[in-house]
Amino acid sequence: EAFCVIIFNNTSNKFLTQLKMENLSNITNDTLKKSLLDLTNEDISKYNWEWDKTPLNFDKFYKEFKKEKPNDKLPSKEFLEWFIGFFEADGCLTIPKNNHLFMIITSHKKDLPTLKYIQNNLSMGNVCINSNKLDNYRWQVYNQTDVKLLIHLFNGNTVLPVRYVKLSMFITNMNMKLLKNNEKIIIIINNCKLPRLDNAWLAGFTDGEGCFSVGKTNTFYKAIYNINQKYIANKIILDFILNLLRELTSSNKGGVYKHSSKTNNVFEMRISSLEICSKLRLYFDKYPLKSYKLIVYQDWLKFIDMALNKSLSTNIKKDKLSIMLMNIRNKRKMN
Repeated sequence: EAFCVIIFNNTSNKFLTQLKMENLSNITNDTLKKSLLDLTNEDISKYNWEWDKTPLNFDKFYKEFKKEKPNDKLPSKEFLEWFIGFFEADGCLTIPKNNHLFMIITSHKKDLPTLKYIQNNLSMGNVCINSNKLDNYRWQVYNQTDVKLLIHLFNGNTVLPVRYVKLSMFITNMNMKLLKNNEKIIIIINNCKLPRLDNAWLAGFTDGEGCFSVGKTNTFYKAIYNINQKYIANKIILDFILNLLRELTSSNKGGVYKHSSKTNNVFEMRISSLEICSKLRLYFDKYPLKSYKLIVYQDWLKFIDMALNKSLSTNIKKDKLSIMLMNIRNKRKMN
């Protein structure tokens, strides 16, 4: 029942993919009725998708946006790339019992500007307090015309297979509503886009799921960039991202591992070399982070640059790094 085959070419270090699923096109009603939070690897394997290497396509979204919001500014291509990555990381598709579909993103207070940035660029949704206790806010879209616009944005443009499955379930429920109202249904595009480093998707995904951390052992300082994902199907994307970053940095370091010995269904892509982490700026300088994580990333890079600085004496460098490490940890505690 394997739903994918990944082939590496060690000579060219290119990802050669033959990611096809066989005899998995029948989706049961039981699967459709499940909560989006309760999906299993077996549920995911019942869906059929094709891997698509082409750029993200916003033609349908732009066409519908112009029709529904003729007086609003079109969101830029780079913003939409970033937003899809961020939503795949942190967004939520919600199918309540009354079938009034909606979409939300919940973030800590420090990312309130990010939620407002999304609201302003898309000209939709509202931002409100989600929990005083947890000190977080949410951007929410309940208007069904806007929900349909976002479906057109995501349809055929999602990267994570599990996101594609959840979106398919979401669109299926929307189509049930459209049929009842004698409206034209939305055809599900059975594609998962493969990640690329010539767009802002990974920046958005990192804003949501990525982590930049630093530390030290008794003998050396270290920096880590990592992303965690649940489900075997999504592990494919972590493998692919790792391979892209290896090519970008001309290295073979880093790996994808089980996140914990206690679970078999959560995976972590991790790069932990100071030199290789330093080279990730080749991507993130071109496609900047837009959340509070940008500040974390900038502190992370300064720490790496100091650790790699060969012009300072060992003692001076040690003192400076200790201060930087303490400041980074204090900032984290404050937030």
